[in-house]
Amino acid sequence: MKNQGQNTQQPPKLATKLFFWFCGKAVVEDLYGDMEELYFSNLDTLGKRKANQLFWRQILSLIFSYAIKKRKRDSSYSYRASGPSMALIFNFFKVSMRSLIKHRTFSFINIIGLSFGMSICLLGITMIYSVQQFDKFHTNADRIYRINTHINSARTNDNFATTAPYVLDGISGYTEQIETAISINDGFRGSVEINKNELSISGLYAPPQFLEIFSFPLKAGHDATALANPFSIVLTEKTATRLFGHTDVLGKGLEIKEKGTFQVTGIMKDYPSASHVQFEALVSYGTLHAIDKGLVKRYDDYRFFTNCYTYILLKEDISPSLLSEPLAKIAQKLSTEDEAISLYLQPLRKIVTAGINHEIGPSFDNLTMMFFTFLMLLILLPACFNYANLSLARSLKRAKEIGLRKVVGGGRRDIFIQFLFETLIITSIALIGAAYIFTLIREEFLSMIMGAETIDLTIHWPVALFFIAFAFFTSLVAGIIPAIYFSKMRAIASLKGEAKAGSLFKTKLRNVLTVVQFGLSIIFIFGAIAMSTQYHHTLNFEKGFDESNKVLVPLHGVDADILSHEFSIHPEVQQIALSSAIPGTSSSDEVWVQLQEVVDSVAVEQMFVDNAFLTLMKFDIKEGTAFVEDLTTQQEEQIIVNETFIRSMNWQEDQVLNRSVEIEGEVTGRVIGIVTDFNHSAVFREIQPFFFRYNPEKFTTATLQVKTSDVFGTATKFESTWESLNEIIPYEFMFLEDKLDDAYQSLRYQIKIFSFLSFLAVSIACLGLLGMVVFSMENKIKEIGIRKVMGASVKDLTILLSRGFFKLMLIAAIVAIPIAFVFFKFMLSMMVYYHAPLGIFEIALSFIFLLILGGGTVLTQTLRAARINPVNNLRYE
Repeated sequence: MKNQGQNTQQPPKLATKLFFWFCGKAVVEDLYGDMEELYFSNLDTLGKRKANQLFWRQILSLIFSYAIKKRKRDSSYSYRASGPSMALIFNFFKVSMRSLIKHRTFSFINIIGLSFGMSICLLGITMIYSVQQFDKFHTNADRIYRINTHINSARTNDNFATTAPYVLDGISGYTEQIETAISINDGFRGSVEINKNELSISGLYAPPQFLEIFSFPLKAGHDATALANPFSIVLTEKTATRLFGHTDVLGKGLEIKEKGTFQVTGIMKDYPSASHVQFEALVSYGTLHAIDKGLVKRYDDYRFFTNCYTYILLKEDISPSLLSEPLAKIAQKLSTEDEAISLYLQPLRKIVTAGINHEIGPSFDNLTMMFFTFLMLLILLPACFNYANLSLARSLKRAKEIGLRKVVGGGRRDIFIQFLFETLIITSIALIGAAYIFTLIREEFLSMIMGAETIDLTIHWPVALFFIAFAFFTSLVAGIIPAIYFSKMRAIASLKGEAKAGSLFKTKLRNVLTVVQFGLSIIFIFGAIAMSTQYHHTLNFEKGFDESNKVLVPLHGVDADILSHEFSIHPEVQQIALSSAIPGTSSSDEVWVQLQEVVDSVAVEQMFVDNAFLTLMKFDIKEGTAFVEDLTTQQEEQIIVNETFIRSMNWQEDQVLNRSVEIEGEVTGRVIGIVTDFNHSAVFREIQPFFFRYNPEKFTTATLQVKTSDVFGTATKFESTWESLNEIIPYEFMFLEDKLDDAYQSLRYQIKIFSFLSFLAVSIACLGLLGMVVFSMENKIKEIGIRKVMGASVKDLTILLSRGFFKLMLIAAIVAIPIAFVFFKFMLSMMVYYHAPLGIFEIALSFIFLLILGGGTVLTQTLRAARINPVNNLRYE
C-alpha cells in the first residue's frame, strides 16, 4: 500500500509509455498493475533510485517475455478487429441514456448550449445552400460566361462587372468558339402614369438574343421578336399585374414619362428569385440610343465602362481558355499608358459569389460568406467547449465505469466510440431544439441582411440532410476531446480512483476552454457596443446641412406648384423647397462630366434643387450666387459645385466661377457658386465630386420646414391634403431625420446581428460556467461543511469558491479586449469612411457586462452553496 508520501511519487513515465506503446492493443492492465504495486513496495524499502532501476528492469524483461507476445497475438484476433457489434452499440445507447437521465442538470445544460450554438449554424447552412442555387435554373448555365474587366492604374486596382461596348464588337467575331454574345444595360428607369398617378418601373435594355442565352420563358409573345424593335417592352407577370391589374396586356401601349410610348411585346413568367439578374421589365436594346442622345457619344468612346454587361454562350465542348488570347488582344486596345486593362471570363454560377464592383444584381461574395461561417463556428465552439469541459470535470465519477469496461475486455477503441455515441445522442436532441430556434429567428435574420428577398431559407430535403450531417460533425467536435481522454484511462488506476494520468493536462485544458469561451463572449459584446457607438456617431455626425424639423413629401407625379400651394395653407408649414433627391441618403444621381480641353470624363454626383432648398437646408455657399432661374436654357445650365469637385478638376479656387464643363456631352454647365463640402451621400462613403443643378422638371420631393407641438395632428392634416391630390398612393408622414436614420439601417442590422450573437455567446458561456460551478460545489460540499463548522463566514466561503472563476474571466478579458479593439477598429474603418473612435468607454462597458453576466452566474451558485446548513453537507460522508 502507498503511504502519504507516495501521492507525489510515480513510476518512471518514459518506462510506462514504452511499455504501453510496445504492447499496443494487448490487454496488459493487470501486468502493469502488479509492477506498479511492486514499485511502491520497493519505494518504501529501497528508495526512489533503486525502485526506478528495478521498475525499468521489470519493464524490459516483460517486453521480451512470452506472455506479452501471446497477448499481442491474441489481441489481433479480438472481436474488436471487426468493429462493434449491434449488441455492443445497443449497450452504448442504454448506458448513455442512463447517464443522461441520471445527470439531468448537466445534460440539460449541454443540450440547451448546443441548441443555441447549432441554431445559428443552421441559419448559415440554409443561407449557403440558397446562395449555391443561384442561376441554376438556366438550361445553358454551364456554358454561359460574363466578361469582367480588371483596371490597374494609379487611382484603382480592382475588378468590375461592366465592360466597354467595344468588347462586344471585338469578341463577336470569334464564331468558332462562341455561339452567341450580347451586351445588356441596367440603366432603364422610368415612371408610368396610371389614373393620374405615377408608378415606378425599372429593368434592363436587352437584345433579342437575351432570351436565347438565358432561360426566362415568356407566357405570351415570341422569344425571337419580343425585343427586336425599338420601344418594345417585355413585362414580368408581377409587373403587368401591378401596372394594369392583369396580365392580358400583350400589344398594349405603355406611356413612360420622358421616354415615350412603349408597346408590350411579351409577358414573362415570374422567374425564380435566385437569379443574379433582377428586373421588372426588359426593353429592346435598340431603344437605348433613341431615348438617350447623350449616351450615343459616350458609347462612341470605346473605353466607356458604365452600365454595360457582356455575356457569351460558348459552343458545346469549347473550353473558355480558348478565349484568353482574344480577350488579351481586345484589352490591349482598351489600355492606355496610365491605365492597364485586362479582361477575363466568369462562369454564370459564380457571379453571385464574386462580389466585384458594379454588380448588376444581389451579391453574396465569398469573403462575406466565409466571415459569416467563421462567426457561426465562433458561436458553436463555446457550446462544444461546454460539453468537453463538463465531461472532463466529471471524469472521476466516470472513472470506475471505464475501469470496469476495460477489465472485462473493453478496448480503447470501444471506450472512444462509447463517448462519441453519447455525444451523438446529445447533439441529436440538441438538433431538434436548434431546428425549433431556427424557425423562430429565421424571419428576423432575413430582415437583417441585404438582398434578403432573393434568399430562400426553407428547409428542403437536401438542407435537412445537411442538418443531420452537421449534427454528426458537431458531435465529433464536442466529443473528440472527452473521448480521447477517457479512452486513455488505465483500468487499474480507474478502479482505484486514482485516474491521475493527464489530470494536470485536464485541469489546464478546462481552464483554457473556459478562458476561450469568455474571450469569445467579450469579443461579441465589444462588437455590439462598437456597432452601437458607430450608429449613434453616424446619426449625430455633422453632415453639413440642417436636418431638423423637415418633413418629406414625395411628389409621385403631383404638380409641384399645386402641392406647394396646398401645403402652404397649413400654419405649421414655414417654408417649402423642392429637390430631385434627399441629401445624406445616397439617392443623388451620378453624371459624367468632361472638361472641354480634356478627353477623360469624371463621375460626379448631382442633385436638382431650387433656391429655397439651398436656404432651407442651410448649405454654406462660400462664393458665388444662388440660381438665376431665367438664365437656365436647354444648352447651358448653372451649377453650384462643392470643394471636392474643384480638387478633382485641379482648379484653383479663385478661378472657378464662370468656368464651364460638358455634362454627358449634351449640356454645358457653368459654375455660378461654390458650396462647402457636405455629406450628399451616407457617411459610409467619402465625399465625392458634386454639384447642384436647377431644372424644375426633375423635382421629385418637397421638403417642408415644420413647426408644431402636435405631430399626430399635423400628420393627419397632411394626410388629408395629400389624399385630395393623389387618391392612389398613400401618404407616409416622414421627417428627414427619420429618413436619414433609415439610410443607416445596415448599421442597425449589424447591431442586431452582433447583439444576437453576443446573447448566444454569453448565454452559452454562462451555461457552461453554471455547470462548472454546480459541479465544483458538489465536489466541495464536504469541504464547505467543515469550513463552516470551523467558523468560516458566508462571505469568506463565497470569495474562496468564486475567486478561481473570476480569475479566469479576468484572464479572458485581458486577452480578448485588445483583440476585439484592434479588429473592430479596423472593421469600422473599412465599413464607414467617417467612423467613430473607439476608446476606454467601450472597453470598460464590455468588461462590466462580462462581470455582471459571468459574475452573477458564479455568485448565485456560490452563495447558495455557502448558505447550506453544514450539518446537511456533512451527511454526505
